[in-house]
This record gives sequence, C-alpha cells and structure tokens, in this order.
Amino acid sequence: MNNIASQVGNDIACKDNKLEMKLWDGLKAYLIEQKEIPASETLKQAMRDQVQKLAAENPGMTSEDQAKLQAQLDKLVVSLLEEAPKGERVETPEQLLMLLSAIDVGDRSTVFRSYMQDKVRGNFTQLSKTVESFELNCPSGDNSTAGTDAGSDSGSTDAGTGSGGSNVVEPTPEPNRDYEYHKAQALSAGEPLAVFGARWAFATSYQTCQSVALPDLNAQTPTISGISIVGKHSDGVGSKREIASLSKVQATHPYIKGVSGYGEGCFAVKSNPLIYDYGGKPYGTTAADSPIDMFKNNGDGTKVLGIDCSGYVYTSMATAGLRLKAGRALKASDSWAWGSSSYVEPQNNGLTCLSKISVTPSTSLKAGDIVAVYGHVLLIDKAGSDPFGIASAKTESDCSKIKSSGFDFTVAQSSPNVGGVGINFFDARVYLPTSAKMQTGLEKYAYYACLAKVNNKTYTPNVGTLSVIRHKGTADCMAPRVKMAREACISSCSSLRR
Repeated sequence: MNNIASQVGNDIACKDNKLEMKLWDGLKAYLIEQKEIPASETLKQAMRDQVQKLAAENPGMTSEDQAKLQAQLDKLVVSLLEEAPKGERVETPEQLLMLLSAIDVGDRSTVFRSYMQDKVRGNFTQLSKTVESFELNCPSGDNSTAGTDAGSDSGSTDAGTGSGGSNVVEPTPEPNRDYEYHKAQALSAGEPLAVFGARWAFATSYQTCQSVALPDLNAQTPTISGISIVGKHSDGVGSKREIASLSKVQATHPYIKGVSGYGEGCFAVKSNPLIYDYGGKPYGTTAADSPIDMFKNNGDGTKVLGIDCSGYVYTSMATAGLRLKAGRALKASDSWAWGSSSYVEPQNNGLTCLSKISVTPSTSLKAGDIVAVYGHVLLIDKAGSDPFGIASAKTESDCSKIKSSGFDFTVAQSSPNVGGVGINFFDARVYLPTSAKMQTGLEKYAYYACLAKVNNKTYTPNVGTLSVIRHKGTADCMAPRVKMAREACISSCSSLRR
C-alpha cells in the first residue's frame, strides 16, 4: 500500500500523467501477489502520509490544498475498494481483480459497472484537475517505470558466440522457426492475425506441434474420462472441475493422449493437464514485459491448470499484437479485464478496436471473427466459401429455413465440451447444438446473410443476445505483442497452419 501511494505521490508532484495507470497497476499487482483484498483504510492512510510529505516538501501547499487533495484521494479509494466490491458482492481477491480490471478498461456490461465507470471516471477527472492546479517540486531522481508501455518486441534468441579459434565447419543450422517465422507463414497464406494468434496460443498451451494439426473435435470425439465436477463457481453459474484420475485424462484427452514426450525445458502438460476452468485466467503480472503463462494458476476458477473462454480469446489477440482498446498497451494482466459479455456490445465496453460485422451479397462470416453471447465467446478458426450454407437459397422463404447443420466453419475456444476439454478446435455443425444461445444467434446471422444475398443488400445484424465482431486492424489498434511462457517449445514446428 505504501508503494502504491508513493507512486501516486510522485506522479502528483511531477505531473507525469500516469497517476491513473500507476494506481490501477498497483492495485492489480497487490491482488496478484498478496492474494488478499486490500483494506481501504490502509491505502487511505498511506495516501495521507504522501500528502503530508508533499506538503512538507512544498511550503506553498496550503492546508486547504492538502484537505482538498486528501478528500479526493479518499473518494477514489472508497469507490475502488469499498463501493465497487460491495456492489458486486466480491468475496475473493481474484473477483476483485477481475472487477477492477473491467472498470479500468471501460466495461459497461452491467448496470452497476456502467454506474461505477462513471463514478470512477469522475473521481479521476476531478483529481486530475486538482493536481494540474498545483505547482509542486518534482523530487530529483524520480526514475519510476511503473506502468510504462512495452515498447519493443525483442524476443530471446539462442544464438551462441562460437569458440573463436575453431576451424570446425558447423553443419547448416535448421531454420529458426520462431514466432516471426510462423507469423510470416500465416500472413503469406492470407490468414488473419487473430487466427494466427489463436493457433500460436493453442500450440504453446499444449506445448506440442501436433496439437494444432489434429482434426477438429466432432461427433465421433469420445468424452474425456477422469475429470469430475466438484461444485459450482461462486457466481452460481459455472461448474468447478478437478482431475479425479490423471491416468484416465492422459488416456482420453484428445490433445494429450498421443503425446510421448516434451522437449527440454518444456512444460510436461501430460503430467499436469490443462482442462476447462470456468473463471480461470492465465497467469500474468502488471509488468509491461510480463508473459502470459498458461502453466501457473491465476484464475478465479479452481486449482487445476486451464482457462475459460475469454481468457483464451484475449490471449489469442494479445499474442498476435492486436489491441482490444485503441491506444492501450497490450499487457498480460489485461486477460482479467474483458469477460465474454463485454464482447456482445464491444463499443460500449471499452473494446474500441472491435466492431460488429456487416453481411453483404458476397461476404459474411470470416476466419478471425469473434462470436460472443452472454456467457461465452469464441474465435472463428476456419471458414468455408459458404460458411452459413446459403448458396442454394433463392428466396426470403429459403432464408428462413437455414439451420446450423449446414454451416461450414471451425471454432477455436475454451469450453467444457466432451467432458471438460478446455482449449479446442470444434466443427461448428457439431458444437452449436451443445450451446443453444450460440446456435440460435448464429442462425439469425445466417438469415441476414441469406437476405443480403437474395435482396442484394447489406445488413448489420443486431440480434440482441449475440454479436459477430471483427478487429479493425488500424494502426492505433496494433501494438507490440505479449509473449507467452515457454514459447520456445514450439519453435520446432514446421507449420502451425491447419
């Protein structure tokens, strides 16, 4: 708490205009590292100490100035650590981390979050105006780097320095199949960055090349054995899962059962499998260069390794260098910020780099699109030439008969299908009957896509409970990517294309 207050105090004195970022990152770091909900009175006292320090170092700061500044800091702390958690009935530090992250990025997915968004934004605006009115001395040697953007994407390399005097002719090295190699492969094949990011995240999560090459899950995929449901998540919606029999999971999990071993330094996923974890998020810190780590539990789910749907979608976008909010640096800790519901109305919830698609006489769903309902979000991995199965439709009456059984696309997601698989690629025709909201919503989109073809018009479907959205790809929506832990373990993959 003292460190958070000190960062805020330095920003007030030096007017670095990073006060907001430092406070958000400080609170998130506390929650990630301390695993407890911070006491608002402790932070208020730490802030009072900083205000007194500022007054001591700046004789021109009046008692009225001190009182005004302290009152505004107190209001902000009350909003973040008292009113917000009380309104959402926060019980765990992980829940508070998700809530504060959502408020930070601009989430308005519920009436209460919209209210808190305005409340906190007002707190910060008022505080900023007060700070600007002061003339304070900036402490010399203030080299704080809290909240700085990740300005480069320089990955680690394995290049050696050689032995100097040796005349031994080294064999021609294998091509360095690193991130940039696979990205170039994907782009040259015309694949969207979102698709590449989803596959990179997929292969890294399973630590094998063959996981990406396996067929889509379908009706013939057997149910995984050895995963048990042990109760309900604290929100009363999702289920909690645990591995009851490791040997059974190893023998039946589609992305693990065929793996014989892992490379040196890689995580042995087969010994500690990733499964579906409702509320689970990948591990990350607030540091600008923190990687996304699938192999360390950091979620509001259970103790198992694994993530939920929004955790996978964010990882896929972030590792491809695709911002969700224009101008906002990509950071591992933002995997907490956007839940599945945020994507349904992206422009209202801080996702300014995403917009709802329009369907035209010739185009509709594309690979890389995001599909969201209240409760689930996924990516489109592959889309056929007629993804909604409307080629034979001639009349509006034909359009009303379109069903998901005629769809032709693959979804990339983290879901509880086939017994709790987690991250997966699934044939949409087989997956959608397991999710009524997704099926109904996408059939409505298919209807509008069919109308666009039949009537030679363009429509932007607004079906209320489901949205298909697409990344804008503009310069302000691109950023240095977020790396993933143990990426080197898939550098031997000849290709990540599917």
